[in-house]
Amino acid sequence: MKDEMKAARAPRQRWLILFSLDLMRARLFVIIPLICYAQAIAQSGAAAETRLPATSLYQSQVSAIAFQAVVPEFAKHRERLKGSVKVTFRLDRQGRVKGLKVVSTNSNPWVQEAATRMIRAAKFPPIPKKVIAEQGHDWVEVEAEWTFRI
Repeated sequence: MKDEMKAARAPRQRWLILFSLDLMRARLFVIIPLICYAQAIAQSGAAAETRLPATSLYQSQVSAIAFQAVVPEFAKHRERLKGSVKVTFRLDRQGRVKGLKVVSTNSNPWVQEAATRMIRAAKFPPIPKKVIAEQGHDWVEVEAEWTFRI
């Protein structure tokens, strides 16, 4: 109970991971390396340049892992990719995904299911002690969004 009260008082930080796929301009043999990009933005109310160093490094790792987990599955089924899907989840101290849910979408059910399945299967690293010290709690919230342009 004490930890829950402490977490409620701690400043909340949510990371936003954006992915976009532009399938119209891609050639089949270079589809994923050239058309995907990832950008992670800390949503803490502070400007990007004031982010804390350990948190920023961990954020980059989480972004890369989420990207690598989801994009290969999407690339196998290009014909199903339409619209966008946004998910949120929390990583605990050990890097385990908790509370994964789709928060908005204008995509089809397959895209939603594939995104959540791949995030659940991803192996995120434990949260470093420096990140916990910088944030004041032992979890991070992540928001990821994939947009498909066809």
